[in-house]
Amino acid sequence: MKKIFFLFLAVLFFTNAYPQKKWSLEECINYAYENNLQIKRQELNVQYNKNNYSQSYFNILPNLNGSLNHGYSSGKYTFQGDLYENNAWSGSAQLNSRLTLFSGLQTLNEIKQKKYLFLQSQSDLMTRKNIVSIELANGYLQVLFSKELLEVAKNKLEVTSMQSERTKKLLDVGNVAQGEYLQIKAQEANDKTSLINTQNSLDIAVLNLTQLLDLDSSGGFDIVVPQQIEIELISPLETVEEIYAKALENMPQIKSAEYALKSSEKQLAITRGMASPSIGLNSGISSEYKKDIDGPEAAPYFDQLKDNNMKHISVGMTVPIFNQLQVKNSISNAKLNMEDYKVQLDQTKMALYKEVQQAHADAKAAREKYYSSVEAVNYNEEAFKYTSQKLEVGLVNSVDYNIAQNNLIAAKSSMLQAKYEYIFKLKILDLYMGNPIVL
Repeated sequence: MKKIFFLFLAVLFFTNAYPQKKWSLEECINYAYENNLQIKRQELNVQYNKNNYSQSYFNILPNLNGSLNHGYSSGKYTFQGDLYENNAWSGSAQLNSRLTLFSGLQTLNEIKQKKYLFLQSQSDLMTRKNIVSIELANGYLQVLFSKELLEVAKNKLEVTSMQSERTKKLLDVGNVAQGEYLQIKAQEANDKTSLINTQNSLDIAVLNLTQLLDLDSSGGFDIVVPQQIEIELISPLETVEEIYAKALENMPQIKSAEYALKSSEKQLAITRGMASPSIGLNSGISSEYKKDIDGPEAAPYFDQLKDNNMKHISVGMTVPIFNQLQVKNSISNAKLNMEDYKVQLDQTKMALYKEVQQAHADAKAAREKYYSSVEAVNYNEEAFKYTSQKLEVGLVNSVDYNIAQNNLIAAKSSMLQAKYEYIFKLKILDLYMGNPIVL
């Protein structure tokens, strides 16, 4: 038992001495950038396209290939009516190289195409990061909202408990009826249930955030609560046109669609190059070895390879004349593919404009909702204070008091919800305008 007791003290000491780390929104986002599996997959795609881009440069260089053969042959042949046997060892060595001098600029256009595909994959990576950032911001703000809602529930229970104790004292001296006291106790029980439900909502919000981070467990996880989150209600929102103009410059999905279009244009140029003659430079060196087993003594292996060598160099041209109309149809399909990417770019821009319109309308509505909810809280606080004073002198009963208190709590809950909803909508607008998501 002593060992268990000391172990408990040790765990308690280290828990207090080294409290659990609290995560800021920026830390959550940075952690997701490094560990999110979807982001990792997109990073692999970026590396894949980078390798293809690098390879397109190496395709300019000549190739160089060698071969070495060594074998044995056995057979018979007839010469001037006599039958002879032929058993021999033979071998050869070759080294060949080819350099493409001209092929309709296909190689140069391929370099540019691979470059645009590489840049497109980088833009797709940024798009994925933006999606993850928005999801984390929403989850983080949901935890903040649940934390504040929990504090409201605690304060409500504390006020009701104090009122319950006061009513009990009044009941003991006969100043209130027992029904009045039971009403307060019933409200206290309801507040305890509400507190439990609010705590459960907070636990679920924390679980959702840790799942977004792909953490193994939500145990011990907590977030940094900002000292004060500024909400500007006086300064007007930027117009849809202003936000959209910045979004066109900053949003990676637009750049991705633009790079895809440029890549298709280079693919068309590559396809057109297939109709052009190609000119190549070929060169090589070769040698051979042969030894008849039944014949005269042959020179040594390496001496033969040295003496029997041959060198060659040539320039060749291939002219496409007729290939079952494959080049013609390939060019036609490349044109159609390019037109399709033009339409996709227009679609992406149109979708972005609608997103900005919706985000602006949502932010404006959330702003008005938050402003009105702040007013509602102010009025309900005054009404609750007035009802509390009337309860002190017996002008209202516990039912009226509970109604006023519940109205105040409902107003505070609505205000908190509107507050974090407005903050989230502002963060979306920040993202469209190229600003980082921070609190």
